[in-house]
Amino acid sequence: MTDAQTYQRVQTALQDLKFLTALDNLDALTQQAATEDWTYLDFLDQIAQAELAARAACNIAGNTRRARLPFVKTLDQFDFAFQPSVNEKQIRDLASLRFVAHGENVLFLGPPGVGKTHLAVSLGMAALLEGKSVLFYTVADLLDQLTQDAKADRLQTRLNALCRPEVLILDEMGYFPVRRITA
Repeated sequence: MTDAQTYQRVQTALQDLKFLTALDNLDALTQQAATEDWTYLDFLDQIAQAELAARAACNIAGNTRRARLPFVKTLDQFDFAFQPSVNEKQIRDLASLRFVAHGENVLFLGPPGVGKTHLAVSLGMAALLEGKSVLFYTVADLLDQLTQDAKADRLQTRLNALCRPEVLILDEMGYFPVRRITA
């Protein structure tokens, strides 16, 4: 078999196996392997690691979409200097996600504009990066959805769905009277 035939066969195999990142990186990694005199195992490791990293990123992106986060922010993007009343050490401890493992709740209290949503989303992103399931709702949107589901006889299905994620973020609690939202 010629090098051209082998190359085509490898490309087809990667395509059939749906190793699309490996396929996209095949030429660059082959050239790098030749230049740096990699062993066969080094080359295979690099191809496999590129594919695994791409799949992990794709999974995180999909899980982030399903989480319904209003934006993507991390804890590193939070300006603790702007909001000195926020205890950075305590927030960073929350990012360890021990509260999830212990089945505990976290409640951020404060006036509008102090970063409660940013912090909640950041903890949600930390959970997503650790492979945990996350779901975000504003309380107003959730109550609207529950009202619609009750009218359509889907309330139990929705309530069951709300019990599934490991992290459920409810934002803007207390902004509106409940009576007004559900009316």
